[in-house]
Amino acid sequence: MAEFKDAIRAAGGKLEYLHQSDGRLAFQISGDMRALYMVAVSMDGLRLLDTVPAVGYGQAAVYPQPSVVAYVQSDEQGMWGRNCPACERYFRTTHIFHTSVCPYCAKPAPSLTFISKAQRLYIAASYDAFARAMLTGKNTSLDLADVTDATPAWHYAEEKQQTHFKCQTDGCDIETDILGIYGYCPRCGRTNARPAFNDAMTRMLTRWDQTDKTVTDQWFDIGVITWNGNAKIPPRAVRQLELPFITKMLQRRHILIHNSGIVDDDYIKLSSDKQVRLDERIRIPSNEAKHFVEVIREMGLNLLDGVEFGFEEA
Repeated sequence: MAEFKDAIRAAGGKLEYLHQSDGRLAFQISGDMRALYMVAVSMDGLRLLDTVPAVGYGQAAVYPQPSVVAYVQSDEQGMWGRNCPACERYFRTTHIFHTSVCPYCAKPAPSLTFISKAQRLYIAASYDAFARAMLTGKNTSLDLADVTDATPAWHYAEEKQQTHFKCQTDGCDIETDILGIYGYCPRCGRTNARPAFNDAMTRMLTRWDQTDKTVTDQWFDIGVITWNGNAKIPPRAVRQLELPFITKMLQRRHILIHNSGIVDDDYIKLSSDKQVRLDERIRIPSNEAKHFVEVIREMGLNLLDGVEFGFEEA
């Protein structure tokens, strides 16, 4: 299985330019190519004009004329490397037509502008092969499986990134490989944050279940209210009379963040705060905020001492 930064080679296969009896130049593809798409190149080989859509048998594709068609095969996983024209960051994807959205900066642009630097060399080499066939009047054949790394223009490789995700938007299903965890789908622009978050939570719950079965109950006895002390650090405990204050402040934080500070039934019930009324907008005096920080620091020290030294005392 490919790991981060591993090279993923082009799938391989055979590409032929064949002269027809009417003087036209046709092409034939065979072998192990996983997937490919076509790009229209200007007659002088200097400009990429457009991607060429695939059509059914007997149908003619519509693309800029006059031009030369170059063929870009995928890597062994059926994906193509891309470089964002705005932020220039690299990713891989199965989306190659129409407009693309950068998974990193979310800026849209024509898919043609995302073609990677390695593929531009590949397209240039394809154009050169076509030109040679036209100028010499001879068939040109290229077996990509036999080409070595000494000719990288014909045998380019993509690079495995860190997170491979499949878009879960209905009707999309585009696959993308990015650095980091979170990104946008190059086709529909939707973020993968929701499924990535759900996956992370599932992994955490799985680890919790495994730990609950294998670790002794002593691990779960570590608390934040009391530290029993050891030879170096004396006992420490949050006073019992502080507990209602802690509960009230935690509930105040909750409605400040989630309810614009407006008192609701849940706050009155959970906080036991007798000083406020329903629908009142609360404020936290500076002296209460300062005291709450001091209490939280004491609870944090209890937790850290329990984690760092608790097992030594067992």
